[in-house]
Parts: sequence; C-alpha cells; structure tokens
Amino acid sequence: MLLDRKRINKWAKWVALGLAIVFGFSFVAMGVGSGTNLNWGDLWQSLGGSNGQASPQTAEDRIDEYESMLATNPQDVTALLGLANEYQQLDQPATAAQYLEKAAAVKTDDVDIRMSLAAIYLAPDTRDYQAAVRVLNEATSLDPANAQAFLQLGAAQRGAGNIDGAILAWNKYLQLAPDGEMAGTVKDELAQMTASKTTTTTSATSTTSTTPTTGSTGDTTPATTQ
Repeated sequence: MLLDRKRINKWAKWVALGLAIVFGFSFVAMGVGSGTNLNWGDLWQSLGGSNGQASPQTAEDRIDEYESMLATNPQDVTALLGLANEYQQLDQPATAAQYLEKAAAVKTDDVDIRMSLAAIYLAPDTRDYQAAVRVLNEATSLDPANAQAFLQLGAAQRGAGNIDGAILAWNKYLQLAPDGEMAGTVKDELAQMTASKTTTTTSATSTTSTTPTTGSTGDTTPATTQ
C-alpha cells in the first residue's frame, strides 16, 4: 500500500506511549482495574497486613508471598495481579504480561485486565501489535461501548498492518466519543488512510487494465477491460 510508514510508526508510537503512561500509572497506583476490585489495601490484607503483621518490604519478598499463594491456588487472581504489578515495577513488562494473561484466563469477563495487557503490548519497548489486537478484540466484545478500547484497537490494527481493521475501530471510536480528546487526530488519520486506500486501488486498477496479452501468433496487444 502507498502509505508513509515512517509517519505511521511515529504516530502509533506517540499514541501507544501516551496510553502506556496513563495505564501504567493506574496499574502501579491502583492495581490492574476496577473490574477486579483490587487495590493495595486488598493485597496487604491478603498477606496479613490488616492484623498488625508486618508486610513484606522488598519486591522479592512480595513476589515470594504471591508465589506461595499461587502454589496453594494457581488461579488466585490477587496473586496473579500482584505478581504482574511487581514485575511491571521491576521493569519486566514481558513477565508482567504473562501473569496478566493468566489472570485474564481466570477473569474471562474482566475488561480492565485486557486493557492493561494492551498497554503493555502497545508500549514502544514491548511492542506486540498482534497480541494487542487479540486482547483488545476481547475487550471490545466484552464492552462494546468502551471508546478507549476501540481507540487502542485502531492503533494496534494499524501497527499490525491491518488498515481496514484500523478504519473500522477508529470509526467506532468516533461514534462512541465524537468529542473525545483524540477525535480530531483520529479524523485526520482516517482521512489520510482512506485517501491512501483510494490511491492504491486506482493504481492497481490502472495497472491491471493496461497489462499486455500475447495472442497465438505472438503479437502483443493491450488488454481491455469490459
């Protein structure tokens, strides 16, 4: 396709970075999302902090506690999210994503976990557009009115090279948030993508219609379209 890949990557990186910062902050400060009703108080209470016992003071200690919880119950969402949070803070997003994936498999109806996963997969240092598309498709299926999920899905689809998918996702974002903070930028990008698709289609049609054909006598004549 006749697309300015350098411009696409720059725009997608800017969007992804902004989203990663927003979701990364909420990830560290409040846990992975309201859908899990998880916060630091819940975590410390699960570790015995509410009864006056000292909570682990180092990341290694907290990780050991969560791993012990998982040894008892491999589907303990509090432990899975706690480990994801610890590894995110240790700047190990790939490991954090592994635990979030496990939590998502348990909490099949949790949109926030999938949004946090998408933030990791869209971040410049851990970019995995296909994985982001997968979890964001799940998020939009679970919450079809989630404008931010469609905004991120458009960025993921575009990064993955699926321009049609990006157009569909961003048009849905504009339907849900016509006055959203990113609406103006999305409209500009949609206009340019549509123009690029039109140019590409016209070019391909023109090339096909002028492709020469060779007759039985070896003469070459221009092919005509009906």
